Amino acid sequence: MKKRMLLIFTLVLTLMLAACGNDDADEADDSAAENENTEQQQQEEVEITEEEKVEADTVVVSINGEDVTGEQYNNIYRQLKTMYQMYGQDVSDQDMLKDETIDVLTEQELIRQDALESGIEVTEDEVQEEIDNIIETNGEEAIDTMMEEYELSEEEFRNQMMNDLVTIRYIEEEFEAEVTDEEIEEQYNQLKEESEEEIGELEEYEEMIRQSLAQQKQNELLENRISELKETAEIEAHI
Repeated sequence: MKKRMLLIFTLVLTLMLAACGNDDADEADDSAAENENTEQQQQEEVEITEEEKVEADTVVVSINGEDVTGEQYNNIYRQLKTMYQMYGQDVSDQDMLKDETIDVLTEQELIRQDALESGIEVTEDEVQEEIDNIIETNGEEAIDTMMEEYELSEEEFRNQMMNDLVTIRYIEEEFEAEVTDEEIEEQYNQLKEESEEEIGELEEYEEMIRQSLAQQKQNELLENRISELKETAEIEAHI
């Protein structure tokens, strides 16, 4: 579940990482730049055969009467395969990738439906505002690179961005995670014990630890909600 949930934020997170990569590249020497190019080439070597693709208008899964098509399937399949290869995992098992893609699409649709029922929506203007912010921070080439890497049209990119923003807002509004001072201190002490080097005082790490623990709790709450939604949902896979 945790690995698949990362796919929900693929575009947003990759763009953020791209920004960091651009900053590092500006400061790196020629050797570091060559290593970065090699890694990028390895990532770009991900190939999706015709056998792996689904016709764009083919219904791949239905969730509570809402159909998800091959167009969405192919996008997520490519993102999933790229991410697995990026982290050195086997991508030769097409059946496994297909099942994982169906699971991701199902989870995304369940989140979207639950978010709508909770009154959570994202407008086209808000999507455009987020895209403008990304362009201002990273440059327009960051989005162009992303669309090229995952073979996304502008419309597909915007749809994926909207899905990501709905999920982010859904998590922020529906899953409040409270972190106590005791939990922060316990995590800090554990960090000190496990660290091979001496670390600073608690005050230096407090905010970072608080955010990390809050995110862990939100992820757990989200996973539990998705499990509950799956138990009552009508889900029918067609491929």
